[in-house]
Amino acid sequence: MAKYRHRIFEMYDLRDEAVRALTPESAPSVTTATAPEKWAFTQLRVSRSAGVTHVEFKTAQSFAEEAVSDLREDFAQLADRLVRDSRVLVDFAGVESFSAAALDVLVQFKQKLQTKGSRVALCCLEPATREAMFAASSP
Repeated sequence: MAKYRHRIFEMYDLRDEAVRALTPESAPSVTTATAPEKWAFTQLRVSRSAGVTHVEFKTAQSFAEEAVSDLREDFAQLADRLVRDSRVLVDFAGVESFSAAALDVLVQFKQKLQTKGSRVALCCLEPATREAMFAASSP
């Protein structure tokens, strides 16, 4: 399993590896008040499978400063809608770069979910995106 040690996030090369890591065999399934497929976001597409909330970016892009406002709003709404003990996989397939401001949004999302006892993992990061995240989280 290709898991990367990171100070803030669990990172996996492959989506299947991340899903397996997020779904222990003894874990009860998590439910939400509404189906995530009905949630509308500007930058995100959300679905649920095997008790894991799967978050994808609607368009493969570089998340520069101008997209950060929408991203911040989307992740804040998603965090509010998820219940305690949620397992969330953020899939970076197709995302070529992620700005420092966008990374801050993701860190805030993770922190908010941690207060609910939830867990967040990232997968399918391009090498440049992964390296940028390591550089941004260095002390």
